[in-house]
Amino acid sequence: MLRTLKTFIKDPLPTSKYGDLAPGLNIVDGIVRVETPLRSPVRGQNCVAFFYRSFLSIGGGRSPMPTIHKIKQAEVYAPFELEMEGGVLPITPDRPGKFDHRDHLELSRQYGKEFQGVEEVILPGARVRLRGKARQVDGKYQFSMKSIVVIEKQVVSAGVVGDRKKRKKKKR
Repeated sequence: MLRTLKTFIKDPLPTSKYGDLAPGLNIVDGIVRVETPLRSPVRGQNCVAFFYRSFLSIGGGRSPMPTIHKIKQAEVYAPFELEMEGGVLPITPDRPGKFDHRDHLELSRQYGKEFQGVEEVILPGARVRLRGKARQVDGKYQFSMKSIVVIEKQVVSAGVVGDRKKRKKKKR
């Protein structure tokens, strides 16, 4: 039954224009803007969202390749806005998630030296494509996001801490 529905019901075409939004399912493109960014748990970057994975890498035994054991995965979003042609769309993540640096440190202490945590971040200023449902409230659209894909990474604007490795120290 589900396969039949997917065959006949197709996703709408992506739009980057605020005026093209319609109530219901939409796929929208735009630039991410955030008033209060998150701090990523591993590197401490200001971001709109992060995807965290941790695992144990246990080597040895008869195999030359280490064994990987997944421990924790987390997907965390801050409320943000999508800058589109003709307007700004407030975005509410479907699952905002909860995980922070303290949680990462606790896992690190618990599992010891074989523990590894990695993260992928979405920085402010990135061009993204969102899938979700739009609804009108008092004549303006609000968007409940189901999924996000980064189309183009962007260096964050001045005044916002981005990737610390990319910043150069001032020479005196």
